[in-house]
Amino acid sequence: MIKISQLQYKLSGKAILEDIDLSLAEGEFVAIIGPNGAGKSTLVKLIMGLLELQEGRIEIDGLDQTEWLKNHSFGYLPQHEDYDRNFPASVLELVLMGLAGTLPLGARFKKNHRDQALNALNEIGLGHLASKRIGSLSGGEFQRVLLARAIVGQNRYLILDEPEASLDRPSVESFFALLKKLNSAGRTIITISHDLNILSEYCSFLVCLNRRLHCHNHTELVDAQIIHKTFGDSVRIIEKDY
Repeated sequence: MIKISQLQYKLSGKAILEDIDLSLAEGEFVAIIGPNGAGKSTLVKLIMGLLELQEGRIEIDGLDQTEWLKNHSFGYLPQHEDYDRNFPASVLELVLMGLAGTLPLGARFKKNHRDQALNALNEIGLGHLASKRIGSLSGGEFQRVLLARAIVGQNRYLILDEPEASLDRPSVESFFALLKKLNSAGRTIITISHDLNILSEYCSFLVCLNRRLHCHNHTELVDAQIIHKTFGDSVRIIEKDY
């Protein structure tokens, strides 16, 4: 469980997040929506400890965030990553990078690490591509490989920042179906997204954010009318046709 209490965050004196009180139960598939500049990415970075708390408190599984992070970590798939797709790295080698932070300085990957990476690839259905070069992958396959890298450490919490941004419609549906499978297997998933069609089908809990927390509810209770009522004219609902 993630519990956020009285969270405030400012950047150069400007309020980015105000009065955030939110509890996310273990096992939820959470979607965070809101207009550009609403503080969505800032919120998830604060949860993961990538930004320093200014005011407020975050607890994870009953522990203060700083204590929890000493022995645990989040799986994370950021919105943008720059990769040279011509770099001669294999799929397995890219997934192994998700374990790099667990190695002592100067240590090399061992067989058990490679087994973990292969297990992660099998979990997302791409074990057969382990030896392929990353440059040979389609966009959807590459996004799944990045997901395997995020889950290779068997993290119980998985956070994604607009994972559908670079995918076509069939790839988006396939990717979210995979996330739902990971969620059903026990992972708590938090994703930032703008695709209400996908969210209503796969996610179990919706967080509406525009600097302040406007509502958080189960997704079947949310439609375009409620979103507009929550955010007014500051947000435009986009139904992607890809």
